[in-house]
Amino acid sequence: MTITKKRKNFLKIGSSIAMACALGSVTLASSAQAQESSWSPSQQVSMVVPFKPGGGSDIFGRAATSGIEEVRSDIDISVQNIVGGSGAVGYSTLLQRKGNPHYLLASETGAAIILPIMNDVPYSWDKLTPIAEAAEDHTMIIVANNSPYKSISDLVDAAKEGQVNIAISGKGSPASLAFKLIEKDQDVSFNRVVFESGSANNAALLGGDVAAAGANPGEAIELIKAGKVRALTIFKEERFQREPLSDVPTIAEAGIDVDVTPTLQFRGILAAPGLSEAQQTYWENAIKAWSKTEGYKNYIDNNYLTPKVRTGDEFADFLAKQHDTIAPLLKETD
Repeated sequence: MTITKKRKNFLKIGSSIAMACALGSVTLASSAQAQESSWSPSQQVSMVVPFKPGGGSDIFGRAATSGIEEVRSDIDISVQNIVGGSGAVGYSTLLQRKGNPHYLLASETGAAIILPIMNDVPYSWDKLTPIAEAAEDHTMIIVANNSPYKSISDLVDAAKEGQVNIAISGKGSPASLAFKLIEKDQDVSFNRVVFESGSANNAALLGGDVAAAGANPGEAIELIKAGKVRALTIFKEERFQREPLSDVPTIAEAGIDVDVTPTLQFRGILAAPGLSEAQQTYWENAIKAWSKTEGYKNYIDNNYLTPKVRTGDEFADFLAKQHDTIAPLLKETD
């Protein structure tokens, strides 16, 4: 009798605890839903793309726009290409929309992090509202298919013996920073030849004007598939699983121990300053929902990106780390 009674009391107490936990979970979930539902867009939303149509930022901005509209069918988003100042004009537009949650910006490392470090512009990423990172692009070191350099070690050895010309798109580009990291780790120096675009880099490489070039997968993938260029390494923590990049060694596998953070090109969403917590939460959850769709997967696969979703404070911490790792490298880059 005593044992049975104790067991019944124990089960009763356990049941009460379980119910309390369940109610607590429901309360937390309801609270989160209430926080999001306390705000939603009341007018058309603008997705600002600070570059011309056709580039990586434009592709991302349009993919994100379609994705958000898919998971938030009650809102309408228009894409606005606001160009100028290497992205500065578009970013500065958001400063004029303080407190307005109906403006989003398709953001990336170059204009968000690098440009404010190198130039006197009115904005910086921390003056805006970080919403979410949606993907990461990676820097590769590529050579022509008939190049004598079979590995990064070969390229480094050549630089120790004499001048090696390498192509980059801007002195502050992720590719330039990638070569700087190799220089610091291996105590060598490359001769930078600056071009205006990845396609110009590729043309110089194929024309024999440079020995190697920096490129992200999207810029080089068709040439790799055609057997015109090879990737010696990629600044990525893990290899790609998909061909034809699955056999490209990471920079660590190539024997060079560096932090790849400065070389990452993030793709993400920033918003105007002064948004409320509920407004931020709405857009964060919209990006999270998009990241679970087939359209998001297609965007990642088609552009050879790495899916990476960071929101809120986690995204802000990543941006701060990128800034802190890039800034000293830029001071050292000629």
